[in-house]
Amino acid sequence: MRAAIYLLVPALAMTGCASQKIERVEADAPNPQFEELKQSHAALAAAQAKLEAQLARLEAGSTLQASRLDALGVGSTELAQQVNRLRSEANATASGLSALADKVEQQGSTLALARESAEDAINIARDSRLVAGKIVDSLTLGPDMVLYGYEQPELTAKGREAMNKLIADIKPLMPHAFIEIIGFSDDLSLGSRNRLIALERAESARRYLHETGGIPLHRMSSISYGDLKPLARDTSLEGRQQNQRVVIQVLK
Repeated sequence: MRAAIYLLVPALAMTGCASQKIERVEADAPNPQFEELKQSHAALAAAQAKLEAQLARLEAGSTLQASRLDALGVGSTELAQQVNRLRSEANATASGLSALADKVEQQGSTLALARESAEDAINIARDSRLVAGKIVDSLTLGPDMVLYGYEQPELTAKGREAMNKLIADIKPLMPHAFIEIIGFSDDLSLGSRNRLIALERAESARRYLHETGGIPLHRMSSISYGDLKPLARDTSLEGRQQNQRVVIQVLK
């Protein structure tokens, strides 16, 4: 009986050893699912690290862009101020040039009238050498004889009658006579305008002497004194009418 028990114990002992061996073998054997989880975890960790690196770069770029935009904002403000300052200077320069152009134009008109008056004086001096310089006849045309019309002055009927009589007196003296035609005006307008009006009145008389009377143009000269030699004060109508005149002098 005791011998049977002894035989059973080794058997049980052998059975326990086999179970432990099986568990150790199973523990040492690789698990595919566990390896797959480990690999997925490693891939996720690497992806997270990569994303964190990209996020860091983006944050750094955003900070740099913000700094550049701030700098550009300051630069744009300074540039706008410079543009406004240059625009103000350009406007001031344009105004100055416009005023200078007006002044030059006015001076040009004054010089042109002065040049015409000087040329008339030279012509008078040149042609007067052919005569003795003695006034042998004269005629004064008042505002009732020379009307200053819209386009140009015109002789009235009274003015043409007086001019026809003068032409009849001049013709026998030609070609040894010289006629000076001098225009005058009042001082109601500017000086240059007064000289122009007086000159146009004198020229209307000269044209009539040439076209109607046949007096050669080179035997006549016209000049304007404007309002420089008034006969009366311009404060009254009568005084202005005396100053608005054309004087024709025949020299021999």
